[in-house]
Amino acid sequence: MKMHEDSYIPIQRWIMGTILMGLLETFFRSGDYWVWNEDGSRFWFALYTGVLIGVLKHGLSRCLILMMSLGWGVVRDQLDGMKQIILLGILYIGTAIARDIMTILAVTEFEALSDQGEDDILEVVTILKFVVAAIDVIFYLWILDALNGTMQYLENMNQMRKLSRYLRLRCILLFSILFALVWAVFVSVNSIMDEGIVEEQNMWVADASMELNYLVLLASVAYLWRPDPNAKNYAYVMELPSLGEGDDDENGEHELEMTENVPSALDDDDDGEENGESFRDEPFKSN
Repeated sequence: MKMHEDSYIPIQRWIMGTILMGLLETFFRSGDYWVWNEDGSRFWFALYTGVLIGVLKHGLSRCLILMMSLGWGVVRDQLDGMKQIILLGILYIGTAIARDIMTILAVTEFEALSDQGEDDILEVVTILKFVVAAIDVIFYLWILDALNGTMQYLENMNQMRKLSRYLRLRCILLFSILFALVWAVFVSVNSIMDEGIVEEQNMWVADASMELNYLVLLASVAYLWRPDPNAKNYAYVMELPSLGEGDDDENGEHELEMTENVPSALDDDDDGEENGESFRDEPFKSN
């Protein structure tokens, strides 16, 4: 990214921030486990810091995927709903932090807590889990709706190169969601069964599989939006549809037309009202 710092687009900073948070989380969690293994006691600073950074990473990741699905940095130069995205992310982070900290307290302080106190904490944790799950559902539905809208716009405007990127993103997201659903069903069935499919000491494999799912998703997104010397120009060019087989270049790619005036989504709303129609998520208006 340093090599092409003059051509970066803002969403690449969000990707870099997410990657850095992942590295910090791994550092603090590894320190906690190392001390726990050596001394038999938890390194509380590393434990809670790792939890906080991990929740921030997951909240930031959800906002990042939503921004990508809305077409920021590819088909639009700004997002009108940025405040709503950030507020939803903050709500997720606050709820998830409370859930994780109370879960740690219920597990590590069980000797100091009375049975009634432990039950009360676990009840609150259960409620917070449902709240976090509800926020996740809102994120997922919003992401899929935004992704479909952006892809429909690109298809209507014949922007095939940009559409191919979003087709890959949709495939990656659907695979990640399917993996998460299968994991949730497996964990639920395992907890209901008396003996369990997986022994308790091996459950870390199931938890690690979700971290692997997240890593694959983040790596795929980072690759699709990797730094490029033409990234800024690519975000604001319109692809001209081919008029014939002779109009394609040697690589079979369509001709690209660059424009210095980047239109805004607000301009489309005004034009749509004059013509008696509007497209809610349409970022650009063709000239």
